[in-house]
Amino acid sequence: MSRPPELSLDRGFRVAYRAGLVICLGWPLALQLLLGTAIHRGLAAPGPVIQQLGYTFTGLTFTCALYVLGRRTRIRAGFREVAAERQGRVLVREILLYSALFQLSSLFGILYYALGGPQAERFARGFIALTPIMFFVFVPRLQAWREAAQGE
Repeated sequence: MSRPPELSLDRGFRVAYRAGLVICLGWPLALQLLLGTAIHRGLAAPGPVIQQLGYTFTGLTFTCALYVLGRRTRIRAGFREVAAERQGRVLVREILLYSALFQLSSLFGILYYALGGPQAERFARGFIALTPIMFFVFVPRLQAWREAAQGE
């Protein structure tokens, strides 16, 4: 059984970043268009329980962002010690992990909208809009990965 070919840093970044764009930009844009047309607000009466759930979703979204920020710092600090042939795979894994964690914000938005909380549409769209914002803010660019590989 053969092992998968190792990815170069540049190629790994291109593959992972494009996949991350689809996950964190394309899918949330599609969800924004589907709200109100294909995805309908639930019939639940606005109440404090649903509002508290919205606060919980907000906290979980920011917890994901803080986790990614801490992990990104740790991974990039030790990136130089990773064998050169494995760096591309580590880079791909990290970008896809960050993208998946940021996508949770869109999921929270859809859940909040479906539950029909107070002013559900506005807050749901806000949760969905956070996904691409967090992707562009927290995912390191290729130059940052190159610098980390060189130990700068």
